[in-house]
Amino acid sequence: MKHNWIVGIVILGLGQSAMAAFFQQNSKAEAAKKESPIKVNFHGGDAALQENLKAFMPPMRGLQCNASQARMQRLVEAAEPKLQQGAEAMGYYDARFTVTPSVQNNCWVLDIGVQPGLPIMVSTVAVQVDGEGRNLKEFRELLAKPPYQPGEVLIQQKYEDYKTNLGRTASNLGFFEAEYLTKEVKIDPDLRQAWITLNFNTGRRYKVGTVSVAQTVLDDKHLKRFIRVKQGDYYDVDAIRKQRGLLDKSGYYRNVDVLPQLKDAKDGVVPVTIDTARCKRYRYVWALGYGANGRDATDGNSASGTDCGPAIVTEQNESALSFASDNGFRTTMRMDIRWVNKKGHKFVSRLRLGQNKSAVDFVYRVPLHNPEHEYVDGTLSLEKMDSNGVKVNGINTAINYNRRTDSDWQQKMYVKYVNESITVDNVKDNTYLTLAGIRVKKTKKDDDLYPTKDWRLEAQLQGSVKNVLSSQSLLQAEVTAKKLHTFENKDKLLLQGKAGASFTNDLNGIPVSLRYFAGGQNSVRGFDTDSLGDTSASGAVIGGKHVLTTSVEYERPIKDKWSAAAFIDAGDAFDTKPKLHTGIGAGVRYKSPIGPIRADIASPTDDLKDVHFYFSLGPDL
Repeated sequence: MKHNWIVGIVILGLGQSAMAAFFQQNSKAEAAKKESPIKVNFHGGDAALQENLKAFMPPMRGLQCNASQARMQRLVEAAEPKLQQGAEAMGYYDARFTVTPSVQNNCWVLDIGVQPGLPIMVSTVAVQVDGEGRNLKEFRELLAKPPYQPGEVLIQQKYEDYKTNLGRTASNLGFFEAEYLTKEVKIDPDLRQAWITLNFNTGRRYKVGTVSVAQTVLDDKHLKRFIRVKQGDYYDVDAIRKQRGLLDKSGYYRNVDVLPQLKDAKDGVVPVTIDTARCKRYRYVWALGYGANGRDATDGNSASGTDCGPAIVTEQNESALSFASDNGFRTTMRMDIRWVNKKGHKFVSRLRLGQNKSAVDFVYRVPLHNPEHEYVDGTLSLEKMDSNGVKVNGINTAINYNRRTDSDWQQKMYVKYVNESITVDNVKDNTYLTLAGIRVKKTKKDDDLYPTKDWRLEAQLQGSVKNVLSSQSLLQAEVTAKKLHTFENKDKLLLQGKAGASFTNDLNGIPVSLRYFAGGQNSVRGFDTDSLGDTSASGAVIGGKHVLTTSVEYERPIKDKWSAAAFIDAGDAFDTKPKLHTGIGAGVRYKSPIGPIRADIASPTDDLKDVHFYFSLGPDL
């Protein structure tokens, strides 16, 4: 019974999905009742023409099998001009139809004979764009792809779509006075040819006028860092969308509307207003969990005042929400302040209490000149651990400079101070290091929830120098990689690995938080979390200078949103020479609306009876 709470959460989520599906099916059933049971059969013409004719048929909703002959005759009379329109839309201007109602099996049936004749072919297409926008790339691209090539069938929708694209492009780029000087389709039914002429004048391009922002979170100086639509810029709907996205992602506002005031546009200038609805300033979360090897539930959106999500997503918990049978109970309480002051600073405090490990964390974030991808964090963490014969009391504080490059690499440069009191086999030691480091990370994926062929790479280098606020010298390098590949048959292959190395004379001089451990849900499944590493004289796992882990997982769809997976993991944390420990397992995957749900079992290859259970929610990358 001790794991029932998490099963309940899953059942609740699936239950809500099932109820939604039930009501959707009921809705479809009700709609089906209103659909007419009268069958319509087309004879003649190709499949595309028949589909278009079907779409042009007059509505038959509510028309039942027992309809009167007079009612059916009215349907026949209404159908004939509609069918002609449907044929002309596909280029058939000389089509002939016979509509014959009859009764079969106590229900009316409409048999429609189609004699399409020969279609109208396009002879020439002349498209011209004049005005200020004639040389812009967007219009040149449209001119390079006219709606028809000579000799193509005159399908009207292509013509209408092309006109719409020209008008939409003009509007998106601020040509609000654009108009067609000529839009003409000449048709000679006898020659079965068409001549198309389009002359489009863009007019002048409007510029952005005054930009007004309605908000109460930031002062004017710091708000300007988030405003990229400037007075005097040419109007561009892409810039408007990016502006909205920038404010949406700032974490201060739950709703943003960037609106050009077209009714007030004059003299080639259009004012822009930005309306916002701010988030709740404070966010409080309490969560209960079992297992501490995955993302903290307090980074999610299920909390009091969570109209906007967390103020800061904490880096130490970037993997998915998870459960593992080899970890103890934990509870987490967290408070977010989405803005501390008018400068937009953010603050998070968090208390984590667990059977084996407890901690209190603080993060203070200061946005810089380009706040969407550049900021400074100050962090402080106090930790206490008592696990497998190792006791640790530690303090960790850091200053981090973070930036995201144009190529989407996340970069961090930091200075970190770590001070830990470590007790192993009743022998107490104290170590402290001041480290300078750099970390880079990039994830490339084609979908946030369900990526198919993508990868993730992360690398870190950090070091300390003895007697420079450090008890010893240390150089540490680490690389983590994931690669996901989806085959044509929808099978998936997920490869991942981690390699880390520490260069120092004394393992005991490395704080436990900087030592390497292996084993657990995100390492080597089939083994307890952090159970693989060098041991003390009494058998307590004290970690290692180096780590090497790898994983291969294969997933195959089995039915609807369900798939099965099998995997093999191997790895070790060690001082001199690795002793690879191998775990094997299998599981199921379910495609939920909020991401893949995974349930796995795994065992060491040398003890298949030692079974471990894992549950996780979140994308593969």
